[in-house]
Amino acid sequence: MKLSTIRPTVVRTLLPAAVLYSVALLWSGAEGISAELVLRDLAQSCNAPLGQGFLSSIGYLLWMAAAAIALFAASTRQIQGPVAYRQFAYCGGGFSLWLCLDDMFLVHDRYLGEAFLYITYAFFTGLLLFKFRGPLQRFAGDTFLLAVVLLGASVLTDALQGVLPFSYTTVQIVEEGAKFLGIAAWLAFWGYYVNATSRLISLDQR
Repeated sequence: MKLSTIRPTVVRTLLPAAVLYSVALLWSGAEGISAELVLRDLAQSCNAPLGQGFLSSIGYLLWMAAAAIALFAASTRQIQGPVAYRQFAYCGGGFSLWLCLDDMFLVHDRYLGEAFLYITYAFFTGLLLFKFRGPLQRFAGDTFLLAVVLLGASVLTDALQGVLPFSYTTVQIVEEGAKFLGIAAWLAFWGYYVNATSRLISLDQR
């Protein structure tokens, strides 16, 4: 058994994980939340039936997958071609991670307010669309735009929730449906983008 990987694993992986674990327990304790509630699964703590929050949980996983694909490919230099191609993946992966955390911890609902988040979303979407026009024009930009349109429709539906002449349940189904499909399209784009740019040199040499 080789021991050469133990030290970097401890420094880069186990140490940050241990710090996060400790901070979570200490912080929750300071807020009066028992360690049991922090450690146990939320569905178990709330005695929730199987399937409650299912689609929302799948949405988290799709955001995480998009973030992992883009950030891993960019950081390991798997993406070939101009530096802008990796920068695009860094920005897209970071944005995906932020959207995932926002969804998981309800940041825009409980802490920052929806107006602030909408402005942030618009800024990063504009940055990706205009600063990285080159990669988008070459690699599945239509899929990227489809994801943006679906996610934008979800945000717009949420903003107009009190104005639309439909029941709350109907609006929620439309809003969350557009969001779920948008996340799926977003993941599809980053999967295609990383696959295409990782084979870029061999494709250009044909």
